[in-house]
Amino acid sequence: MSEPVTLYRDGDEVIVTAPSEVRRMLADGWSLTDDYVPFAFRDDLEFGTVDTDAPMPVPQMNVTPVKRGRPRKAQM
Repeated sequence: MSEPVTLYRDGDEVIVTAPSEVRRMLADGWSLTDDYVPFAFRDDLEFGTVDTDAPMPVPQMNVTPVKRGRPRKAQM
């Protein structure tokens, strides 16, 4: 017997103990997390304008090279 797994879909919650059934239900669209949202997101709402022509700020990164392996032999 396996440990019980709780699966979620469209606000429904099911507890399953068979690993093969869990795999099948995950393939059918069930989820391990309860991320059900009772409303749809809309892309046509505008919350302000975004200037797409403005350059993106570049974060300053101080990267030091990593020394790996043995040092090279001295050239003669």
